Amino acid sequence: MRSISRLAWPWRTTFVALSLAFLFVRTTGFWRLRLASGRLLARLPDDGVPAHVRVLPPPADEYAGRLSATPAETRARLPDAGFSEQIRAYFHAYDRDGEPVHEVGSFVHRPGGITGDWQVHVRLFPAPDGGTEVWAHWERNPYVAPREHLRREGYDPARGERMAAELIDGLR
Repeated sequence: MRSISRLAWPWRTTFVALSLAFLFVRTTGFWRLRLASGRLLARLPDDGVPAHVRVLPPPADEYAGRLSATPAETRARLPDAGFSEQIRAYFHAYDRDGEPVHEVGSFVHRPGGITGDWQVHVRLFPAPDGGTEVWAHWERNPYVAPREHLRREGYDPARGERMAAELIDGLR
């Protein structure tokens, strides 16, 4: 018969590993994990890779403008504007002068709170001059309406751009 301590070992190890991962994400930012994952996924061939793990270019009509603030400064100030870091979202990157530019932040603002029906989703990319490019769209909240979100019902880049401009000071 196994002792309880021998059975508990895998659970303790798992708990410690998850705790360390949580601390890493909390101290360095979830965006770093998303960035590393996006760079890794971008190396995979598109053939046979499910769409939800492919690295996609952001739709051109989602470009909302630039901020003179660095991506780090932008990430730090978005929570004060009512945004929270978006954990589950597609990975995005685009080509700039032959080099991939990966997103360095994915945030949402839900006017109705976490259980609200709608959200404005913004993605941050580093600009060549050290500022931040912002891409935005308005969409259904995937926690409330997952099917509608995936079907892009109500998806509206123009409204997302307007809302991002209203919520984020200095967006031009």
